[in-house]
Amino acid sequence: MTTETPLLAVHGLTRRFGGVTAVDDVSFTVAPGTVRAIIGPNGAGKTTLLDLMTGFTAPDAGRVEFAGRDITGIRPHRLPALGLARTFQSARLVGTLTVRENVMLGGYRFTRARFLSDGLRLPGTRREERALGRRADELLEFLELGAFADSLAGELPAGAQRLVEVARGLAGGPTLLLLDEPAAGLDDTETGELAAALRAVCAGGISLVVIEHNIELVMTVSDHVTVLDAGRVIADDVPQRVQADPAVIEAYLGVKP
Repeated sequence: MTTETPLLAVHGLTRRFGGVTAVDDVSFTVAPGTVRAIIGPNGAGKTTLLDLMTGFTAPDAGRVEFAGRDITGIRPHRLPALGLARTFQSARLVGTLTVRENVMLGGYRFTRARFLSDGLRLPGTRREERALGRRADELLEFLELGAFADSLAGELPAGAQRLVEVARGLAGGPTLLLLDEPAAGLDDTETGELAAALRAVCAGGISLVVIEHNIELVMTVSDHVTVLDAGRVIADDVPQRVQADPAVIEAYLGVKP
């Protein structure tokens, strides 16, 4: 019997800020074609963990491996070329650009044009722009956002903006997409649309790591759940078992079940 090599492997990540240990010896793996959710109460260390994984914060200990390569401390701008993309807690769209243009920004790594050719509008630059535009339109249709392609991103409702961020992340052609609280501020209908989109993304062969508070979304889309409390892993299992774990219930509700 052989064990499939994980796409992502986190080994003993630790980060301290002064006398506070925000992330404490956290380890987990992400198998290809799966969704790993990371949940926990406020202040559990979820976003700090994501920052450690993507080079925005340096760890005090531990390492991160992606596709068999040690990427610990790698500069964030280099990750898309390796096949890893992320989103942030608040949508970072350019509100004065159209939805299509925002998604096109995610595909910059596929372009070869540089500043001079951009300014001169050379034929190669125009060809690349057309290719990026077609790719953006395909992703928007895939996420059922095609009707918004020519709308200004800043005019979209929160749920649609979250999906545009997902589309922009996908434009870079990642094998792993990390999402930081994608359901924050969404109502039940928007959360359901997001869940359907994430399932479709994973079905297309892209693995996901989802940092999230919304338990319903987590239980709907994830294959495996890691639970943090005060920076430490207190549970790591399939969603149904995690949901019934006494330590998880106590962490969220503050009372023993």
